[in-house]
Amino acid sequence: MHGRSVVLRIAGELDQVTAPALRAELQTALAAATPPHSLVVDLAEVEFFGSAGLNALLELRRETVAKGVQLRVAAAHKTVLRPLGMTGVDRVLGLYPDVEQALAADSHA
Repeated sequence: MHGRSVVLRIAGELDQVTAPALRAELQTALAAATPPHSLVVDLAEVEFFGSAGLNALLELRRETVAKGVQLRVAAAHKTVLRPLGMTGVDRVLGLYPDVEQALAADSHA
């Protein structure tokens, strides 16, 4: 928890093998998030970001919209940014270069 926002830090590889654990952690974080505050997913320590990670974020986005929670994704390196950009997912997520800027966006909303 960071104030009233939830921050979930993800590290390692996001692929078919780790997707079930990722989805479970995302659901736990979403359950702790309360509208209108944000859920920030920090991908700064992700070393591989495959389609399973993209799909998990898109599912989470649908769920956060339904719940009224602001989803923000913190990512600054090409391991994550390249797949987000190539698939267009970067245009539907609240994307920020780091957690601090993602959290600061709450104060401007």
